Amino acid sequence: MDLSDEDENPYDFVAQYKKLQMERKNKVSNDKQQPIVNSTITSQTTTSVNVTQSSSTQSDALTNSVVNTIVNSTASTNGQGRNARSRRQPRGRRNCATEESTNAVGPVICIGDFDDGYDMSLPKVSTEKTTNEKMMEDAGNIMDNWKKRQIEEAEVEDALALANRVMNVKVYWRQMRTYRFPLRMFQPISSIYEHFAKLEDIDPSHVRLDLHKKTLSPTDTPNSINYKIVDFIDGEIEFYKSPYDTPDVVPEVKEEPQDDLVKFCIKQKDIKKPIFMEIKKTDKMLILYIKLSEMLGFDIDSFTLEFDGDKIKKTDTMESLDLEGDECFELFQKQSKK
Repeated sequence: MDLSDEDENPYDFVAQYKKLQMERKNKVSNDKQQPIVNSTITSQTTTSVNVTQSSSTQSDALTNSVVNTIVNSTASTNGQGRNARSRRQPRGRRNCATEESTNAVGPVICIGDFDDGYDMSLPKVSTEKTTNEKMMEDAGNIMDNWKKRQIEEAEVEDALALANRVMNVKVYWRQMRTYRFPLRMFQPISSIYEHFAKLEDIDPSHVRLDLHKKTLSPTDTPNSINYKIVDFIDGEIEFYKSPYDTPDVVPEVKEEPQDDLVKFCIKQKDIKKPIFMEIKKTDKMLILYIKLSEMLGFDIDSFTLEFDGDKIKKTDTMESLDLEGDECFELFQKQSKK
């Protein structure tokens, strides 16, 4: 049956509904968008058809109501689609109306909207150190300095014990008996002269000590005479020699200065006469401290040496201090702790 040949029947609700569906499909195809059918409209239309069949007296009012509802709903749905496409959502915001699927059979409803956080800046990480971190860092530095100082002190003690170690000096006295004298390497051998002078009841100047046919003096030390553990010093009494005798003029044999020795001048407070000391170029300043302590009778830790206002450490060398020799140092005694 061709509906176009027949007059339009206003009471045929099924035909009216099909006609409206056809018109809406044509509009959707023109807009290239599939129409969104409201399930509520369908239910209302179906209910209206059933009610019309049961009561023909109320059909006019229901027909006008249903038709107006369908037309208004379709127009509003299409208008919302166009407005949704025309409006651009701000970046970082999502709206459900802009994400409708072409396969949807009904309206997609989104209640409210949300922020995805893409535009949020990263939290700033503070680079400033807290009070606890600073305290921990200071404590770590103090411990490192303390360990370093302990290591340096231990190295100085070991070097001191090795450099000024005790040596048993053996003296073969008058070819009768061997005597042993424990002396430090930089301790003068004057105590040996005093021992034999007291033993023989003579003046110390009558005591003669020789090593490798070289006469020694009371100011010599085991280090200065290069004493070895296998060496023996020969001791004799010179009866013909008197401390009041004028020594014969003997041509002095000058020893050629050794290239590896350097001389330093040491000045003391309130003492005009300076002290001259020689050490090897390769020696540490510890040797100079040892020689001064043995010569002056000071404890090695009871005084310090300074050069141009800078303290000279026992571990310093001529190279580290940029010294060439013949420099003058100042000796300062430490105040005793009470």
